[in-house]
Amino acid sequence: MRQLGIPALVLDKYDRPGDQWRGRYKSLCLHDPVWYDHLPYLPFPENWPVFAPKDKIGDWLEMYTRIMEVPYWSKTLCTSASYDDAAGEWTVNVERDGEPLVLRPKQLVMATGMSGKANIPNFPGMDRFEGDQHHSSAHPGPDAYAGKKAVVIGANNSAHDICGALWRSVPM
Repeated sequence: MRQLGIPALVLDKYDRPGDQWRGRYKSLCLHDPVWYDHLPYLPFPENWPVFAPKDKIGDWLEMYTRIMEVPYWSKTLCTSASYDDAAGEWTVNVERDGEPLVLRPKQLVMATGMSGKANIPNFPGMDRFEGDQHHSSAHPGPDAYAGKKAVVIGANNSAHDICGALWRSVPM
């Protein structure tokens, strides 16, 4: 945005850029080949993995934010946002490192991604099931399920990754 002369500010509830990636399940990686995932002005190196692992992406995002001088506030949570037609601006209430603040931007982009909020379906009997139930965003990795049976409900990349990691952890 700075290259276009547009003032912008990135708010993130996590401690560092890339922590959203670092905090996910162990086997997470990009599902698009690296040549589709370059960021503006700073492409990935030639020797970058075709399907980069999550921690590598997290580190890249942190480095990119620093090198590109992205205006970035960590530990900042948006608590509400409303648009004022008369003023032509948003009122955005945030907590930055525990301190309440009000921002008044003209534009607001909510970039929470597809997994910004865990979507857990409700199945009959869930309340009585005594085993572990969690969303992929809280998946501890396959080691927690060694010697156990597991059911993964889902049809996207995370379900595929988790199933593959569980399968690979089964002793042959």
